[in-house]
Amino acid sequence: MESYKILERIGEGTHGQVVQAMERSTGKIVAIKCVRSSDKASKNLLREIESLKALDSDYVVKLLDHFCHSFSFYLVLEFVASGLPEMLYDDNLMLDDSHLKTYARMLLAGVVHMHTANIVHRDLKPANLLISSEGVLKIADFSLSRLLLTTSAADNDVDEQHSGCNRCYTSQVATRRYRAPELLFGSVHYDQSIDMWSVGCILAEMQLKTPLFAGDSDMEQIAIVVHNLGTPTDETWPNRNEMPDYNKLKFTKCDPVPTNILLPDIDELLVDLVGKLILYNADKRLNAYEALLHPYFFNEPLQCLEHLMPKPPKDHRQKLMQKPIEVIESLEKNFSCLYKILDETV
Repeated sequence: MESYKILERIGEGTHGQVVQAMERSTGKIVAIKCVRSSDKASKNLLREIESLKALDSDYVVKLLDHFCHSFSFYLVLEFVASGLPEMLYDDNLMLDDSHLKTYARMLLAGVVHMHTANIVHRDLKPANLLISSEGVLKIADFSLSRLLLTTSAADNDVDEQHSGCNRCYTSQVATRRYRAPELLFGSVHYDQSIDMWSVGCILAEMQLKTPLFAGDSDMEQIAIVVHNLGTPTDETWPNRNEMPDYNKLKFTKCDPVPTNILLPDIDELLVDLVGKLILYNADKRLNAYEALLHPYFFNEPLQCLEHLMPKPPKDHRQKLMQKPIEVIESLEKNFSCLYKILDETV
């Protein structure tokens, strides 16, 4: 740790925090992820290291070094200036359809590279998509990733009774709002298609500026998905009864919301692409390579060239983090005025 000078905190997660640091010998700015030692954190960290070492793409954040120090583990990563949510919600940045199309292409290109290496991310969401100072989108946070098994084996997180199953993994992955329906129902048999569901949700959110399926609990998430995609049937989801938790619930019959209603005022080709990713039947979801070949990417408006993409301002995250404070201060002033008026009235 003595090789680095800590500059400031970037973010904090379940098992540790991420800081911006400078390598003393070179002056290079890096990001350091510190993970507190625990059995689960250690296992996730090892998976993250192995995944990042196996990947080499412009659209995946790069691992520069890793080491242990004072009962904690550290990953040294390339420093990335901002994130997709910051770019989307910054009112001072004017992102048009060509910019969003380029972000979508970068995301899918990174996912293609990842899936070609047989790695599934298992937590794709806007917060895990970073934007470099050159405007390039990079997939980050591989703490839930893993190499997909091709022989009979099991995830250590799954009960031993499943250990003889082929490709048997834990269902406790992915952030709820981007979690594929098979995971919501406890399936331990899945593949890269769970990432593609997440990609569909992300592409929709980039346009809507709000999560597509915004549940605050697993039950609410299931209800929202079913309300919008319709009650599952033998045609839309043939193997649904095989999932551990599916038969624990009963659904009121409802028809699917047409995709163009679910995604109003959006390019019809993008609506079609998202519709082919947010499907109950994982086998029918487009894979990342197929999604990249969708007509959406070859139609007007054309993608923005990468070197012309919007660049995040310096200290972008920190500047946006100050906005909620300003709002709170404004509210406090308004309330103080209200209290004064009430006092005078009384």
